[in-house]
Amino acid sequence: MPKYKVSIAVSKTPLSTPFYVAQAINAFDNTCVTVQFDEVIGGQVAFTKVMNGDVDFGTSSDSVIAFQSLAQKNFVTHAMFVQSDNDVKLITRPTDNINSIIDLKGKRIGVTKGTASEYFLSILLALEGLTVKDIILSHHKPDQLVDSFISNKVDAITPWEPFVFQSKTLLNQRIKIHETKNLNTLSFNLISQMADDLLVEKAKCIIQGLAIATNYIATNPYKSKIIVIKKLNVSPEFIDWVWPDYVFKLALNQSLVLSIESQAAWAVATQMSEFNKLPNVKHFIDNRAMLQVDHAAVNINL
Repeated sequence: MPKYKVSIAVSKTPLSTPFYVAQAINAFDNTCVTVQFDEVIGGQVAFTKVMNGDVDFGTSSDSVIAFQSLAQKNFVTHAMFVQSDNDVKLITRPTDNINSIIDLKGKRIGVTKGTASEYFLSILLALEGLTVKDIILSHHKPDQLVDSFISNKVDAITPWEPFVFQSKTLLNQRIKIHETKNLNTLSFNLISQMADDLLVEKAKCIIQGLAIATNYIATNPYKSKIIVIKKLNVSPEFIDWVWPDYVFKLALNQSLVLSIESQAAWAVATQMSEFNKLPNVKHFIDNRAMLQVDHAAVNINL
């Protein structure tokens, strides 16, 4: 079996756990790839590195895929490897008396543009019949959202983990984390530029390693947590905080298509994007690698 060197831009988040575990237990050893990680902050950065040709593959959320599909970029997703229904959260100050979503009207809200952070806010607002026109939107990089909140530049933020937990640790009683579980499910995906046969072969081998890792996570949750704690240099309390919300499972299914379609439609409807033509989402999904690894986990007809 030939061995191919591949580089993967991996977002520094517990959502990337299957990659960290795969690396720690040498899950790629018996596959056709030798893997090098390029660790980045956020799926947007990972996506850019893939498109620039700096890396072969990357990890990106379905939100990033949705926004980039509008631009008709030349990329595909090969597999989902984790889902969470509670990764992005709404944070406010108890002193501001923002007790429900309707109280966000007229407030300054910090998001990371073109990501799950921005889409999540739109879902919250829509629940109360509000839109972004009813608030003052402020854009910040993922690692600067918390700083903007601390320095009172915004009244609320919608960060993802680990920034939510960091906020809780830093500010303790001075923040309010709203209960929004189940409102939005986020997935993380393995992406690359549009794949030729060789790239599909490499993707297949990466997915084989991830399959070994996800099985290990299921049977060895404690050991898997330790791997992530050491890799990200985070506290056991943080991993215990996020772990129950994560489903580590390889799949390529209709829920991904629906999620990307709904987010792309939202971006067009709200003029969040300069693009006004909805893409054919299936054009950005390549099921060839997943079909070779786990046929039953694929239920998208392309």
